[in-house]
Amino acid sequence: MMMAYDSSRTPPSRLDDATLEELRVALRQYLIDGASSHQVRDVLLRVATEAHEKAILPEHLLIALKDVWNALPEVRNMSETAEQVRLLQRVVTMCIKEYYSI
Repeated sequence: MMMAYDSSRTPPSRLDDATLEELRVALRQYLIDGASSHQVRDVLLRVATEAHEKAILPEHLLIALKDVWNALPEVRNMSETAEQVRLLQRVVTMCIKEYYSI
């Protein structure tokens, strides 16, 4: 009997600390000025490229992205959760697009 591949058992590689810091900075700027999504896209492309190079699965990349997002003081201090979710969904969508554009 053939078993389906279980990606949750694959140990995730880790993005470089410098990459994570660059992502933090871009996301913080995005939260200040939501119109400047170009900087976030550029950083997400570099994040996606590194993820491909390290064979990080897309679901593990999204976990890392959400961990960075949820640790941001600007996110934790948002009073309107609907706005927080909307912004996160936009960032996740950008990340997925960049990951699969490579």
